[in-house]
Amino acid sequence: MGLSSSRDAAQPASPASEPVIVHKPATTSHHVAAETPQQQAAPAYPPVLKGKVYAITGGASGIGYGTAQMLSSRGATVCIADIDPRAMKAAEDYFTQQDAPFMISRVDVSKRAQVDAWIDSVIKEYGRLDGAANVAGVIGKVHGLTAVEDMEDDEWDKIIAVNLTGTMYCMRAEIRNLVQGGSIVNVSSIHGVRGFARHSAYDASKHGIIGLTKAAAQEVGDRGIRVNAVGPGSIYTPLMQKEWDEKGLKEGPEATSSAIRRYGTVEETASVLAFLLGPESSFISGSTYMVDGAWS
Repeated sequence: MGLSSSRDAAQPASPASEPVIVHKPATTSHHVAAETPQQQAAPAYPPVLKGKVYAITGGASGIGYGTAQMLSSRGATVCIADIDPRAMKAAEDYFTQQDAPFMISRVDVSKRAQVDAWIDSVIKEYGRLDGAANVAGVIGKVHGLTAVEDMEDDEWDKIIAVNLTGTMYCMRAEIRNLVQGGSIVNVSSIHGVRGFARHSAYDASKHGIIGLTKAAAQEVGDRGIRVNAVGPGSIYTPLMQKEWDEKGLKEGPEATSSAIRRYGTVEETASVLAFLLGPESSFISGSTYMVDGAWS
């Protein structure tokens, strides 16, 4: 089924409450200034986000990484949270090569203390937070395999803890620190608007993200803060490839579910997140944008 997450958090998280941080500011000042020099990544966009700081969970792979690259190419400072050391190193190398301001932290989003420490570190380093993309998630070991009546508590708890509770932890910390007029985008899924047999935990977590998004949008609108969700369908990501590999598949059946009859790309999805995080979407809040080729 369609996957919305860019990072499977199955790897062991750092036991410490403080996130492990690697950063390379583009200037000697830790606080982002509008005149911060940087080179834009390809494809190049006008630097409409210059001087702004964004936090991205699951930001070292898949949709999260694509979003971080796109925001950076538009001039933003990107603060990435992830748990895969290899993906984090690859992201570090990329942003270093681009001479772009960034921070990468190892954070398990299901751990409140780690999330809070990460956002605190962003504020300490850069002095502001303009927006956030909450992309991190897991599909679990029984995705597409186990009915509700056979669901184990541990598997249910893990998926809900990362996908739904983790998103809430991130939103709570982000909202407390966002500047006036900031923006949050949460990644839900086709599974957030439809129900699929033998996907109960994942479906519940992604439906919950949409509800959380709508509630928060009502709560923070008077501060000019916008909260939206994106619902990817079948987007080819490392997480999708991992599922195929685990099931011994060359590819999944989802491409035929889209009216466009192909998988979506990370870039196509990231462009929607970047739009919702940027100034072009200033009157959009509480919405869910489906990126699924008319599957829903």
